[in-house]
Order: sequence, then structure tokens, then C-alpha cells
Amino acid sequence: MKNIIFILITLLLAIGCGPSEKKYKIVKKQDIAETKAKSKIKITANDKPANSKIVEPSVPPEQIKKAKEMIESSADKIADVDAMAKFKSLCSICHGFNGNLMVNGAKDLTKSNISLEESVAQVYFGKGLMTPFKGIMKDEEIVAVAKYIETMRN
Repeated sequence: MKNIIFILITLLLAIGCGPSEKKYKIVKKQDIAETKAKSKIKITANDKPANSKIVEPSVPPEQIKKAKEMIESSADKIADVDAMAKFKSLCSICHGFNGNLMVNGAKDLTKSNISLEESVAQVYFGKGLMTPFKGIMKDEEIVAVAKYIETMRN
């Protein structure tokens, strides 16, 4: 019985580990040099340097307009909001308590350089995988949290 099991396992392994479909090509040094020469990137005056900062797409104008309205209408109400507690209860799951956890594609808020309006719009409308907090938080809470996020920046 042991011999039969051994033979079956050997056959299964032989079938699964058969010859590879990959074909390999012998590459000459001359071919490598030609490929390198062809792949050289020529930088023109219009190209950005390799270390240039990546700029995220801007927030749509209608969202910025709504954010500005929210900021103006909640100016006298945000003092009553515990923004840190709101952030910790709703935002820290992905952003972490310090803003730099970056779970599920969340941005590092300590390195953010977006305006208050853009921040309010992103919290209100959401962006990418971020949940929109419209209807979850009041307008003044969203503005207070966005202002709190600004204090996290390096």
C-alpha cells in the first residue's frame, strides 16, 4: 500500500513539475549595449526633474464652492466641537492618531499641503477610497476636523 501511495505522489509531482513553457534566449553583450543605448531617456526643457513634487488632481470647483460656504457658515460654531475627539473616533482608523498611519491608501496628513477648502471638500465629499462624511458629521464638525488636521502638518 505504501508503494502505491509513493508511486501516485511521484506521478503527481512529475506531472505538476514538468518541463517549463518558458523559452530562454541567449543574450550577447552587444545586444545589452544596444538596448541600453535605445532606452536612454532624453530630457527636454519642458520635462520636470526626477525629484519634482507630485501634485494631486485638484478638487472640482463645485466642491470648493461648497467647502467655502461650509467654512463661512460654521465660523462661530466650530469652537464648540471637540475636533480631536472627532478625528480620533472617525479618522484615526485609517490615518492613525498622528495622521501618518496610511492604512487602506490613506494619505499621510502630516505631509499634506492642501488648502483648508480642499480638506473640507475631501472630508465632506470623500475622495478615492475615503468615505464621504456628508450626513455623518455636521458641517461645523467637518470644518473643525479639517482645521485640526492642519495642526498635524510638519
